[in-house]
Amino acid sequence: MGYLARMIRLIALLTLVAAPAFAGSKGDWFASLYTGEGVELRNDERVFTLFAIFNAMGFDQGPVTRKDPIPRVVYHPVRQQVRGRVIGGDPEVRKAADAFFDAHPTAIRRYLSYVVASDQPPFAAGAKAKDLAELKGLEQLLAKAWTGWKLEELMASVQVEYRKSLKGYLSGTDFPLNRARVMLKVPENQEALIVVNLLDAQDQVRAVSGEAGEAFIIVGPSDKPNVEGVIREYARLTVEPAVAKQVSKWAGGVPVLKEAQLAGVTDQSLQEYATAAICNAIALRAVEAPDAAWEAANSKGYFGIREIARMFDEGKPLDTIVVDAMQKLETRRPAKK
Repeated sequence: MGYLARMIRLIALLTLVAAPAFAGSKGDWFASLYTGEGVELRNDERVFTLFAIFNAMGFDQGPVTRKDPIPRVVYHPVRQQVRGRVIGGDPEVRKAADAFFDAHPTAIRRYLSYVVASDQPPFAAGAKAKDLAELKGLEQLLAKAWTGWKLEELMASVQVEYRKSLKGYLSGTDFPLNRARVMLKVPENQEALIVVNLLDAQDQVRAVSGEAGEAFIIVGPSDKPNVEGVIREYARLTVEPAVAKQVSKWAGGVPVLKEAQLAGVTDQSLQEYATAAICNAIALRAVEAPDAAWEAANSKGYFGIREIARMFDEGKPLDTIVVDAMQKLETRRPAKK
């Protein structure tokens, strides 16, 4: 190819990249970065749209800097900008969202599972998995919000902030993530993606599995890269089903762990408590956390998790580790005064 032809193609490509529409919805490769080990770091139009709807409908979780006379919740500047647009935007979108949420009262993680398995804008198709069929039709609400609130334009206007957050995870992520993979015996070919979501609460991390089994680790804004949170929620995808299986065997026959009682945990949340304790152990071990971090976990009611972390060095199956870990949580409780 001649010099002139190459220059023409280069100019055309640069023009395309610079176009707001490209940055907003067509430029997945442009919006993505990759760590040295190939972990994709990206933003996601589907997650952006879902949380734009959540924020318009009253999702206001975040640090509270004033309680009286009315609470003041601090939002990331991008979230503040988006809230200003969508709360005052097309009221028909909020009306449709109200109706859908009333008919589908389920956890945010379920909604995230559905959107990451749905088409990108214009949201032609939703998730196909049978276990997500309860949310069928969510893609229509996403499409309505994308168009009615002009989210393509809005998302393009905040790309700089998203890319800045993404770059924070380029270094310092691979080692602990690989260590967690080894501890959990996760297949090397299981893909992991880190998705930045500046419309979520400060330091929030949520992980869900995609249709192909890939791990979507969705991170909220943070003052520094929340690698520990990334590992903790990544571990949850594997640990939670193993804990659920064990808890189901105990149904009606085993009392709440004393640790759970100490932390004010009810019988219904035993699974959540045990999962959190084990995932904290994995995360702190993977990031090589200092003693102060382990002590902070103890103060939250997660006693004995350092010993739990060492169990993963023994090469036992995860199911066995879960049983041993739950026993460890029980026996490590300090005596009441």
